[in-house]
Amino acid sequence: MVKFNKYFLFIFVCLLVIGFRGKILVAFIMAFFHELVHYITARILGFSGFDIEILPIGTVLKLKDLDEATPLEDIIISVSGPLFNIILALILHIAFIKFKLYQLKFLEVTNLALGIFNLIPALPLDGGRILRDFLSIKKHYKKSNIITVNISLAIGLCFIMYYFILFYKKSAFLYNLNIGLIGLFIIVCSIRERERIVYLIMGDVIKKKIKFLKRKYMENRTISVYSKESLLFIMNLIDTNRYNIFYVLDDEMNVIDIIYEKEIIDALKVYGNITIEEYIKLR
Repeated sequence: MVKFNKYFLFIFVCLLVIGFRGKILVAFIMAFFHELVHYITARILGFSGFDIEILPIGTVLKLKDLDEATPLEDIIISVSGPLFNIILALILHIAFIKFKLYQLKFLEVTNLALGIFNLIPALPLDGGRILRDFLSIKKHYKKSNIITVNISLAIGLCFIMYYFILFYKKSAFLYNLNIGLIGLFIIVCSIRERERIVYLIMGDVIKKKIKFLKRKYMENRTISVYSKESLLFIMNLIDTNRYNIFYVLDDEMNVIDIIYEKEIIDALKVYGNITIEEYIKLR
């Protein structure tokens, strides 16, 4: 299924006014092939079902079961698109040297720009996913996501600041409008990602049963937590790639109970964000 992002029409019209026209069409065709490579790679790795969303800064593939991917599998899927564009740019460069056709040069530059741009470590670009996946190999999901979101926000602000520098220097105001729009879109996506992190973690915990039954195994992760902390505090420590077991410690660091990750969601639904100590008494 192909659908358009709600910001697409506004930014598309802006770019048409600026005068990109034919260049936009070529860029979106190449972006579509970029996402098609993501899809083929995901299918090879055993994932299926997809939606393609047309964004103001390109297209994005959303696989229905991609949440089940390990960080390494997600890295492979994410890097395949930019790698395709960069390799294609190299082939087109060789062809241009031989045939000297302007169209080949334009396609070369378009693909090289698309490949490099998508490797920028900012959400929702491939580079943002790759960064988060690398971080999640060593850190838990929430921490990895927070770091990625903060880096994305910083990059988005850099785009906007660069645009205003160009504006201040009166350097092709309309032509460089896309730089400001890209920065704004990255910031909006990053803020939305930061706001939904807890819901993502809860959703991932629920999906783990499907992942476990599919693979027939899952790595465990144990961590000790202080009894006077809240249930939401534990939720933020959950590693989405492992089954989490929490040892609850008192002031003397004695183990007073063991809590499993599924319990936390059920407890939050029933009791709200109470302390671990209160939950143990109620349980």
